Amino acid sequence: MNEDQKSLILKSSSHFPPPPGVKLSYGTAGFRADASILQSTVYRVGILAALRSLKTQCVIGLMITASHNKVTDNGVKIADPSGGMLSQDWEPFSDQLANAPDPQSLVSLIEEFVKKEKIPFNGKHPAEILLGRDTRPSGESLLEAAKQGISAVVGAVAHDMGILTTPQLHWMVRARNKGLKATESDYFEQLLSSFRCLMNLIPDRGTSNETEDKLIVDGANGVGGEKLEVIKEKLNELDIEVRNSGKEGGVLNEGVGADFVQKEKVVPHGFGSNHAGISFSGVQVWMEMLIDLSIFLCHQITAARLILLMATRYYLYSLYSSRSS
Repeated sequence: MNEDQKSLILKSSSHFPPPPGVKLSYGTAGFRADASILQSTVYRVGILAALRSLKTQCVIGLMITASHNKVTDNGVKIADPSGGMLSQDWEPFSDQLANAPDPQSLVSLIEEFVKKEKIPFNGKHPAEILLGRDTRPSGESLLEAAKQGISAVVGAVAHDMGILTTPQLHWMVRARNKGLKATESDYFEQLLSSFRCLMNLIPDRGTSNETEDKLIVDGANGVGGEKLEVIKEKLNELDIEVRNSGKEGGVLNEGVGADFVQKEKVVPHGFGSNHAGISFSGVQVWMEMLIDLSIFLCHQITAARLILLMATRYYLYSLYSSRSS
């Protein structure tokens, strides 16, 4: 690292002092805490993402989300080039980076790590980071902190991909590194194309007596419900009803969502005793299945999981039909 680079980080990081008395640790979910104390952490993860991109010579993802946590919380995590989680080898450095007490300590830590990892700063392959966030109100200011951290590394470029589910950002990172199209529209196109391929493999679809295929999903007033509304408009093969989509003015994860149902053992807002069983291709599926649907379709929207869910669905229907005949 040359003096200009060190000076840039020193100056930039002075605007993001760490909260006193707080020590954060990077885990499977990245860093998570009350959003009010995360500005410096997200800024520093921006630097981390840029360094990771320089090291791997690939596009890296940075996602701002706290998933099932309450709306006042937020978090940040890295998506590696493969679309997977940040390599565990870098987690100790992530902790040190987040907890460095002052700008000078931060620069010294980065300089030492760059030398150890032999991270190139020659400008031949500038860092490139895709950014995403969920619908939390704190997301906008934290996104700006991430951008400031990324821009503190000379030549690093940030692409704001907008409001996304976490799996969407992971998919985009993987696609970009494979040289494929990686927009949100491309994501939905692959998801729906995979679903339709599965549907085409089902024999005698036209002979089914089932005229109503309805999937009711608790959107937890979050980004998953918002994206499922998009799928609903594009997918004619399945009748999807999204409850707690966020349009009704509900609060994210407050009295709704899979985590709430699992912990409280009660139905989420928008569901009552008359919804204890729902028709699912002729098979009665109790509230435990609804939790699974929320997990699959609202919190983990990936093509593979949707295909697995639908394959199970049609297997159960076939089994039910054969036993009924």
